Amino acid sequence: MSPSTVIAQSYVDVLPVEQRLFCLPPLQHTFEFWHTSGSTEAVHFLELREAVLGAATLSCASLRLLYEIASQHIQALHTSGQVSAWHTRPVHQRIAFHAASYSAAQTQAVLPPGVLVQKTVTVAMADKLLLCTCIGDRKAVKQCSINPSTCNPVVECGVLPGMVSPFVSPLRKTRLAAVVLLPWPRWWEEREREVAVSLSLWESLLLPLRCLRDIVCGYIRRAYPPVHLIELQKEEYHGDE
Repeated sequence: MSPSTVIAQSYVDVLPVEQRLFCLPPLQHTFEFWHTSGSTEAVHFLELREAVLGAATLSCASLRLLYEIASQHIQALHTSGQVSAWHTRPVHQRIAFHAASYSAAQTQAVLPPGVLVQKTVTVAMADKLLLCTCIGDRKAVKQCSINPSTCNPVVECGVLPGMVSPFVSPLRKTRLAAVVLLPWPRWWEEREREVAVSLSLWESLLLPLRCLRDIVCGYIRRAYPPVHLIELQKEEYHGDE
């Protein structure tokens, strides 16, 4: 970092964590620059963001990779012509700001109407970990033996509790063995529902639900190839609202 950046970071670090985000360049400005330039270079603002917010944000590497993969799939939706223009808006127009949330239930309560939260929990199996992720604050996940005391989300995933998701920082050393993706009703996709992915305690990225499976798969392949993706009851689950 440049000397001026170090000085700025030192100043911001004395502020309460809730105020630090508002002293940083807005994330949507970086995403918009990437959208117009067609490049995901110039990541120094994201590096500063990671240094200042720490585990309260996804890492610079995570944000960059998530942007690249999400943009590709949203553009594919746009060219298909099968969904509304609103549903294919670019990534920089998809950031929702809200009060700090420390759980899926808290996040769901502050999201825009019709947007579903992504809930992810850790499950211990011997000396390995699974990430079990679903859409909505679902009972199926609540009934598991989850979030074991031996798993510190900051140590394992680099983020605070309530922000755990499949979007672990690329190549991070972790005990993660697999990501388990629970199904959701297909008609949610047909009605152009969106899912909120945590970017920080105060920001969520609203992604088209019909793209989520491909985004998660693409992220896993590029970020941590040895980790398996397991999809449960893909054809059997019909679900309800």
